[in-house]
Amino acid sequence: MRMRGWIIIVALFALQPFGHAADSAAADVDTYVEKFNPDIFALDADQHPVYAQKNAFSSPASDIARDVADNNWFNLLVFLPFLILPQVLLLVVIFKFRDRGDGRKPATFMTNHKLELAWTAIPCLALVIVSVPVWTLLYKMELPPANIDTNNPNQATIVKVTGKQFSWMYEYKHENISIGSDAASMQEPLILVHGRAVLLNFTSIDVNHAWWVPAFGVKKDSFKGRFTNTWFTPTVSGVFKGQCAELCGQGHGIMFVSAVVVEPAEFEVYKKLQKHRADTFKIWSLIQQEPGVTASDADMQTAIAKYFEKDASEERRFALRYWIASNFTSLRRKPQDQVLHNDINSTYMSKRDRLEHLIAAVPTVNPAESVE
Repeated sequence: MRMRGWIIIVALFALQPFGHAADSAAADVDTYVEKFNPDIFALDADQHPVYAQKNAFSSPASDIARDVADNNWFNLLVFLPFLILPQVLLLVVIFKFRDRGDGRKPATFMTNHKLELAWTAIPCLALVIVSVPVWTLLYKMELPPANIDTNNPNQATIVKVTGKQFSWMYEYKHENISIGSDAASMQEPLILVHGRAVLLNFTSIDVNHAWWVPAFGVKKDSFKGRFTNTWFTPTVSGVFKGQCAELCGQGHGIMFVSAVVVEPAEFEVYKKLQKHRADTFKIWSLIQQEPGVTASDADMQTAIAKYFEKDASEERRFALRYWIASNFTSLRRKPQDQVLHNDINSTYMSKRDRLEHLIAAVPTVNPAESVE
């Protein structure tokens, strides 16, 4: 019995993010929905983007982006004289050799071998100077440092990124998570961990695509039948936006990329939510049907009882609440038939309340309580 008590205590700590009282459940759910399913097109009261587009130069959000920005400024300093000097020389020639109206014959010389050698050799030298750090950075972007253990999920997040017309599919290797489109067939964000290296392996199932998030300093092509790869370590938490950077068809303009960088504890919550996601589909299909169609209490109770057969823990309860709320959030954002849109906006809260009432009728049983 003493061992059982310790197991229960450990389990309760492991489930801490989900162990909230019922009266605060909705607020907790909505907080995580906003965290893991942000509206990247949202506008504030002044009609400005809530999540502005960021880039590697003004707002670097990874170690690679910082290196890209530093390398860009170095290149600019090296080539700046070649941008300024021709303009200065042009002004000198214009004013020094202008027609003064005194009848003097203009110079007619055509060549200056020393000058021609100089203006050929110096740019070549400049190219050699900038090529060294550029080559080093390009090589660095291919593979993470040797001190990162890619087999350790606490050190590296490995994701297979598959492009298709016109969305992205993400498969987390260590976490065994696959995501792509949400309940509204909209692109889901890639969830990453602040300070944890990310290895992305790219491919495509149709035409060429390119995954590009400017704030991460990463743009990589994906090709059908082969893999390309890159990596970076997120250094800033928040929401970051990108775009497919390869013309891939009529829907290219709507093939967006979004990524959310969270803290390690938040990523643990995300993993637990994903673990129960598939099991919530049956309940979701009953809750959200055609306008005017409502599932019976008997059908709802049967589906919920089936869902809680695995366990009736707070973790599993929270996951059910989360996915129903997240699905409604996605549907409310999507441009669609006005009748359906109005129905969703007018009924989603009552449907969530009904679900909460049915969940409350199921006694809470944590998995550890069955361990003797």
